[in-house]
Amino acid sequence: MGARDSIRLALLLLSIIGLSQSLNPPMISSFDEAEFRASSSAIIAEELDWTLVESVPKDSLSFTQGLEIHDGLLYESGGLYGHSSLRIFSLGSGTPLETVNLSSDLFGEGLTIYDDEIIVLTWKSGRVLRYSFDLVQVNESVIFGEGWGICSTNNQLVTSDGSSRLTFRDPVDLVQVSNIEVTLNGESLDQINELECLGDKIYANRWYDNRIFEIDMNTGIVNSVLDFTSLVDDQDSDANGHVLNGIAFDPSSGDFWITGKNWTDFHRVSIIDENQNVSTFNGRFLIAFLVSSTLLLPLFGSVFFNIREPKGIQAAPDVGRNGGAPHG
Repeated sequence: MGARDSIRLALLLLSIIGLSQSLNPPMISSFDEAEFRASSSAIIAEELDWTLVESVPKDSLSFTQGLEIHDGLLYESGGLYGHSSLRIFSLGSGTPLETVNLSSDLFGEGLTIYDDEIIVLTWKSGRVLRYSFDLVQVNESVIFGEGWGICSTNNQLVTSDGSSRLTFRDPVDLVQVSNIEVTLNGESLDQINELECLGDKIYANRWYDNRIFEIDMNTGIVNSVLDFTSLVDDQDSDANGHVLNGIAFDPSSGDFWITGKNWTDFHRVSIIDENQNVSTFNGRFLIAFLVSSTLLLPLFGSVFFNIREPKGIQAAPDVGRNGGAPHG
């Protein structure tokens, strides 16, 4: 049994303990319980560590908006009127293999790959450009509102528009199917930009933010945060909007490639998974402890309840002859 499986089983056993304790008389007052539930309602995002694996120099011509890896190639879209482009690189190289420039009246935004098409958003025009892998435009779609970031799941596209909302769309006609609101520690998280879909998670940049956010695709809750301030500082990236932007997952290594607007490097980073440090032995020990607790704690709770005084909602209030207060 792996460490992750051990932890999942441990959480299941904790739930069993909670259920068994719920069969005993309550140990806290209704006021205390309500206060506890209110304080526990927001999921606090975990800050993950990362390590820099390598940096690949590139030119700083592209105001990077989207980054994607497919079949060993890195695709990059860039913005700004008159400078928007779509470029292809060999993974690990900073020299473009191919480049196509967008019309000067279009401001290029995020890109993704779905089936056999490269799909590129534009900022305010509502136009969504579709290219073949040899960078020939083959089709075009329309969406309402601004286009910022885009990523693809097995059967849908996900887009951002600079707000806290992520929209799920039909990949053929881009009609909206559903949407979620993104929250960080219980608060709305706006200005979401570039997106990368991975399993049931969406990794997102945020305009003028040095962090990447790991979002639960089903709930919109940010579960984890990666802070790249040290990497951003090396790029002097606050000037002229040259901020962190661009996320691409590399399935061959399990790492991410990231960059920024007009940055001079692609950076390969590895997320440090603390769960890898949890041994199978420790997981089994935890399970044994929880099994014992499941059996013994209800017994201890019952004994303790019998010898203590009623508290809070457990004590029945005195009532008068007519049902009112005894002296009212």
